[in-house]
Amino acid sequence: MNEFERELGAAGDALRALSDGPGREAAEALGAAFDGAGQRIEAALSQAARTGEMDFRRMADGILRELARVAAEAVILRGQGGGGGVNATFNFAPGADERGAAGSAAGVSALLARMVQAGGRFS
Repeated sequence: MNEFERELGAAGDALRALSDGPGREAAEALGAAFDGAGQRIEAALSQAARTGEMDFRRMADGILRELARVAAEAVILRGQGGGGGVNATFNFAPGADERGAAGSAAGVSALLARMVQAGGRFS
């Protein structure tokens, strides 16, 4: 067995370990998130059908919020599941006091929550 075959075998073993452990866990968590989003969207459509109210703009906004939430969870799960870390870059306007946000984990969490609430996009 030459060096290439040994490295190929080691890479295959590493890939199997990833798919059996963190990869499977991340896939199951993502599947559960999509199931939950689907159930909430179904409930909103059912309520609209029962009440006769069909506000497509509100329904579309709700669906987009659910999909953004699922996408954000996928990014976070990928970071926790052995993939690359999750990075966030904050750009502050000149003269803004960034110390409150960057000074603690709670500050960063609060800033992220405000960004999401304001309709920030995940990229």
